[in-house]
Amino acid sequence: MDRTLKVYTKTQHLFAEFTFNYDHARQATAHYIQYRRLYRDDEEDESKSVYPMDERDLYLNFKQFASIDEIKKHDVELVKKELGRDMTDPLATYKFVYEEQPILLRYIVANHVGCMGMVNVLYSFINNTKEMKFLSAFNPRFDYEISTNSLETNLSCILRTPLYVDRDVREISSYDLKRLDPWY
Repeated sequence: MDRTLKVYTKTQHLFAEFTFNYDHARQATAHYIQYRRLYRDDEEDESKSVYPMDERDLYLNFKQFASIDEIKKHDVELVKKELGRDMTDPLATYKFVYEEQPILLRYIVANHVGCMGMVNVLYSFINNTKEMKFLSAFNPRFDYEISTNSLETNLSCILRTPLYVDRDVREISSYDLKRLDPWY
């Protein structure tokens, strides 16, 4: 369910970008950046230039969605609720786009004991694909891979990973994860 939504105006200028994260169990956050056009409406703007106007973090109620269409409806309502006051045109004229290009997220798994490994999550929300690879810091034989769909959170994939430490099988804690910046 982790995803990035871009909202465009009818003139094809970027209006807002929402990034949804589910990095802790039963918790959802969104970070959005609202943009403003560089040029006024009466000026010609072939470059579609914008600049960041407002940036905020939102703490959302966690909900397990049943389909991608249900998530799309939720996201449109959230954009309308958060930015509706700044939408000068009717909602139907705005274009809601999810990145088709896969996004790579990388997590470091470490705690006070030390580094236990690294997790790569390559996903495309709109294409309904997600590949998770855990790379063990102890031994390559403890590496683990999962393929799933976009309705599962990155965290739920990571928590299914067995962690072999000192002949014990443990679970990864969400508090042991440090998410690095995404790579598009």
